Formats: sequence, structure tokens, C-alpha cells
Amino acid sequence: MPSRVSNFLKEKDSPIAQIIKYALCGGLSVAVAQITFYGLAWLVFPCMRATDPVARLLVVMGFSVQAASEDELRRNFWIIMGICFVLSNTVVYLLNARYVFHTGKHRKPVEILLFFGSSLFQFFFIWLGGILITVFKWEVTYSNMAMLATSLFINFVVRKKVIFKG
Repeated sequence: MPSRVSNFLKEKDSPIAQIIKYALCGGLSVAVAQITFYGLAWLVFPCMRATDPVARLLVVMGFSVQAASEDELRRNFWIIMGICFVLSNTVVYLLNARYVFHTGKHRKPVEILLFFGSSLFQFFFIWLGGILITVFKWEVTYSNMAMLATSLFINFVVRKKVIFKG
């Protein structure tokens, strides 16, 4: 069994294997980003309304949550998303380069710049998330999930076709 897992992790030519591993690597990166996001939103940069599902869960679990004002939400959302952007993209770059795609289409510094540069498009989705929170009064959690789902497909295609060797 370990050799099957090892062989699967080494496989970079099968589109099915790539999609599965991309989803797993992306899932790990999203987990890192979400743990970071909610940890910072809860403990460092208040960024949840009292009605947010995660804030409610924390209260039910016996923790206190400082509800953010609308100005704090607007400012802290961007601060936290910036931190999460760097951390999660570093994690997913390392995992994608190791397990999902063939590297070497570009020199390493160019590959890294293209990876992070193309990832900047995520800020468009973050901006949309901010609009959903401030204009349409969506809860941060719902906005966050919509942003993640939308960017998943676009990132896979760009990374597969532009940055790596497919």
C-alpha cells in the first residue's frame, strides 16, 4: 500500500491524478488560510460580527468574541486576507511544485513570480468578498466560502497552463 501512495504522489502526467492532488493540496492550503484567518479574526484583528456563524460557534464553546465594528471589519478583513494570501500561496506553491505539476517551464525565480503574480487575481475575489460583507451584509464566513469556491477553478487552469509544464 505505501508504494501505491508513493507512486500516486510521484505521478504528474495523469490529469486525473493532477486534479485529485491539486484539490488535496488546495484543501490543505485553504485549511492553513482558514485557521490563520479565523485565528487572527478572533484573537488579533477583530473581524467578525456577533452574528457570524464562527463567532456564534466560539461563544457556544465558551469562548468570548469581540464583535468588530463595520470600520474594523472593513480594515481588518484586508489585513488578515493579506497575511493569509502570502501564507497560503507559499504552502500551495511548495505542494504544487512537489506533487502536482512539472516545474521547469520557467526559471525558478520567474516561476515563483508568475505563481504569486497570478495569485494576485485572488484579490479581485477578496474585493468581491468585501463588497458582499459591507454592501450586501453577508456574514464573513459566507463571503469567504464563496470567494474560495470561485477562485479554485481559475487558479488550477492558470497554474496548469501558464506557470507549470502541465
